[in-house]
Amino acid sequence: MDARSRHFTDEELLDALRAILKRQGTLSGLIIDEENDLPSSSAYRSRFGSLLRAYRLIGYEPERDYRYIEINKALRAALPQIVEGIVDGVAIQGGRVVQDPDTQLLRVNYEFTVSVVLARCQATAAGSLRWHIRLDTGLVPDITIAVRMNETNDAPRDFYLLPSIDMTDARLKMAEQNGLWLDAYRTETLDDFYALAGRAKVTEVA
Repeated sequence: MDARSRHFTDEELLDALRAILKRQGTLSGLIIDEENDLPSSSAYRSRFGSLLRAYRLIGYEPERDYRYIEINKALRAALPQIVEGIVDGVAIQGGRVVQDPDTQLLRVNYEFTVSVVLARCQATAAGSLRWHIRLDTGLVPDITIAVRMNETNDAPRDFYLLPSIDMTDARLKMAEQNGLWLDAYRTETLDDFYALAGRAKVTEVA
């Protein structure tokens, strides 16, 4: 973290890109983010206006790949169905969920709020899987249900129940294994969440 916060000159940042390109044979935001001793890809965007401009300054022209656009479109279409499944799962256990039409937050039993986010699965050049999760720091839900999609991004792989009180960063970068501090919130299914919500007392609001 000290290295990432250190001030780099433009030429140092570009030299680092050249070194990554020589070693990896390609460049992407994900590859840059994997470098522990460099600023993130967002820092390159801020410094040079875009990643593409930084690439061009070192003479690199990436192959255009628009697959992520179709994947993101499919995920946006899948989100309402996943949210509906969560609402139904709580209801089956006797709980109640109301969705705010403006914020899309779920209020469970009028006791706590839940945000549902989908994390697209991405593969590094080495074949490792990565997920980037962006937490809602504006609405600050009590719990974020982060749905990690599988390798083909067509179904959930697993879930993370992330309480806002324990989350200090707005963004999380996840690998397949993330250590106990994060994987303690991981679950294969939402069955325990549904059962807990069903056992909770429902307080009607006048």
